[in-house]
Amino acid sequence: MEKAKIFIDEFGNTHLDLSKKGTFSHFVYASVIIKETEIKKAREVRKDICRRFNLGDDIKSKNIGDKKYFQKRLNILKYLVDNLDFTIDVLVVDKEKIDKDAGGLRFKKTFYKYFQKVLIKKYNEKYNSYNIYLDKLGSDSFGVELTSFIYENATQRDLFNPDRTFQLSDDKTGEKLVQLADIIAGSLGRLFCLSHYSEKSDKIYEILHSRMSVTFHPYLRPENKKLSENNNLSKEISELNLESLKSYLNNSNKSEDALKRRLLEYLYTNYKIDSQRLVPSYELIKFLSNFSKTISDDKLKLLIRDLRYDGLFIISHSGKPGYKLASSYSDIEEHFKHFMRYIEPMLSKIKVLNQKISELSFNKINPLEKDEQFIVIKKIIEQLEN
Repeated sequence: MEKAKIFIDEFGNTHLDLSKKGTFSHFVYASVIIKETEIKKAREVRKDICRRFNLGDDIKSKNIGDKKYFQKRLNILKYLVDNLDFTIDVLVVDKEKIDKDAGGLRFKKTFYKYFQKVLIKKYNEKYNSYNIYLDKLGSDSFGVELTSFIYENATQRDLFNPDRTFQLSDDKTGEKLVQLADIIAGSLGRLFCLSHYSEKSDKIYEILHSRMSVTFHPYLRPENKKLSENNNLSKEISELNLESLKSYLNNSNKSEDALKRRLLEYLYTNYKIDSQRLVPSYELIKFLSNFSKTISDDKLKLLIRDLRYDGLFIISHSGKPGYKLASSYSDIEEHFKHFMRYIEPMLSKIKVLNQKISELSFNKINPLEKDEQFIVIKKIIEQLEN
């Protein structure tokens, strides 16, 4: 296997008090991974980008603003993808779920060490040899400390895999290919960091998604271990769901439905990134707050309810505070079972109450038997007992 050259940069900060203005809701690491024989071409492409897009000597994402230069950002990403073979590995840290009062992650140095280890350890399983370049951060003394920590806890060098290196490098005076990770991290930050979300973020996703693998921390996943699975049915469920989604987006043009469309678009983007991930409720609220000042948990539930009545397969799982678009038959099965946990006890209570009323009135009052509006409930109880 060819050696991997891995260039890493970040988007966000480690501050966990999200109430402070300007604090990033998420922390995003992006690794740009290029095989060693493509490095010469990568250097040529970097120079071409600087020249073609009038960037000077260096690519810096922070200099390409959203309001005036967003199209330039898209053009740079498109040129990069069209002219160089590489892959992108992304780690998205949801700072909302990191304990702010306990645990070492509230300390900046510990935060960087921990998530660098999470990011880098996976490369030991993918590549026998690699060189990792991380954009320089903090003081020189912390750089030495971080490098030592990564060598001891992440790179896993041994007799059979000795060629694994990690180093910090300034993206201007050192390894300039880190600038490719800079533009990628800065762009994906506008997709995953909801406090800095751009309405045009889907354009970034369209360009980069075929190159991306994404890991979320923490990860909310439905438990389907005990449920039956049918690959043919699952494929049909997924196809039917996407048909319903596209039909709704194409035909719902009323202004009052704008927030529902935004919600569906976000769920669909997450579906494409990871069809198994449940998107937490607070993440959906954070996203929708970019478009509505009155969004709340109750309003989110109403939006989900209305979309389900419109035939959208939006799934929630018992004990899991999140939603996703159904991607398999087991999603539907679990969703139905979730509601049955409420329906069956309610029907049992109706049956017991009806029996008590009937006994005390010598059957003069028997709603399930004598009141036509409850005939359907009577039949359902009969079916459950059979």
